[in-house]
Amino acid sequence: MSKRQYDNTYPSVTQILGVLRKPGLENWFKVNTPQYIKEKSSLGKKIGTEIHEAISQNILTGQTEFETQHPEEVGTALKSFILFRSEHPEIELKLSEVALTSEVYKFNGTIDCPCPPILVDWKSSEAKDKDKPAIYDEYRYQVSAYFYLWNELMSPKMQETYIVAIAKDKVAYNLCRMLKAEIDACFQEVFLPTLKIYNYQHAK
Repeated sequence: MSKRQYDNTYPSVTQILGVLRKPGLENWFKVNTPQYIKEKSSLGKKIGTEIHEAISQNILTGQTEFETQHPEEVGTALKSFILFRSEHPEIELKLSEVALTSEVYKFNGTIDCPCPPILVDWKSSEAKDKDKPAIYDEYRYQVSAYFYLWNELMSPKMQETYIVAIAKDKVAYNLCRMLKAEIDACFQEVFLPTLKIYNYQHAK
């Protein structure tokens, strides 16, 4: 999943949400060296990208094999994804990685898996000592932006979202279903104010 190229200078959803504080990440920074943080973050991004690519390939082609330099993590995550897919046959997965631009709110975003009336967003992480990986509030804010982005431009319209956290250290996943009332609240009360802060900070 290479960096998306857009014909504009608008920020992406992830750039916008980077304005928000992340206490857990801040604590991690405090207890580790800069070199370790740099190496671990770079590795995590590479593995996360490969996991998204493996999931996209499975959706589009049905293939369950994926060439990677990190076979343990990517292979486990793909098995976690296949478990989700087998347990939720009601969700017909067809499209993957749809890049769109909102001209109403002026931001970019790439939607992982639009399945109208359901928008699905993948997150890869470690479950560690838990049965399944965590669903963080930032995931909700992010998917609310994708929901509005799709409904601004595309049809059929979305009615709800699924956040699916895919474990890469064990075969497991976590599912968070958001209905429109919660989506609207996350977008109006969190994402749009954060967009205003981002634009103010980056104004020339």
